[in-house]
Amino acid sequence: MGRQVNFWAVPDDLEDLEAAIRRRHEIEVVHSRSPSAEPRIVDSVTFTEDQHRWLSYCLVRTEDVSQILMRHVPAQGYWVVDTLRSPVVEFDGCFFDQRILRRGRVYYTDGYYGDDAWVRKPEAFSTWAASVLALTRRRLLRHETNYLGKRAAAWLEENGGELVG
Repeated sequence: MGRQVNFWAVPDDLEDLEAAIRRRHEIEVVHSRSPSAEPRIVDSVTFTEDQHRWLSYCLVRTEDVSQILMRHVPAQGYWVVDTLRSPVVEFDGCFFDQRILRRGRVYYTDGYYGDDAWVRKPEAFSTWAASVLALTRRRLLRHETNYLGKRAAAWLEENGGELVG
């Protein structure tokens, strides 16, 4: 079963959230794409490359990096994290251009259907992943059925920007 938290957050909010998670857990941030079959570890969820801020990552306990499975996408020439079968929390940041702020989310699954049966991910992973989602909820402000970063809320109030779902 999957669990998620949807939110709107500007880059400073995301940096604060990541710092809070790192204070509580030893994690790595893995880029959703890699040029090889090895997971690509980056420094943060606000990683920028060639003046492009990427938005899709996975959070993984440091001890679980070797358990990440990758899938090759031949038509695109890169590898992606197999988020279904890997012990990762998907972390999708928010596109922000000073006019609009698109929704992001953190998401994980407890297991998946294997060849003939439900395969449950390790209990230690599920406990950790639930903790990451709970921490996300505590660090952000409730906004209807979703959440909103403090700086995003200030931006919204001061600039009349648009939240896009």
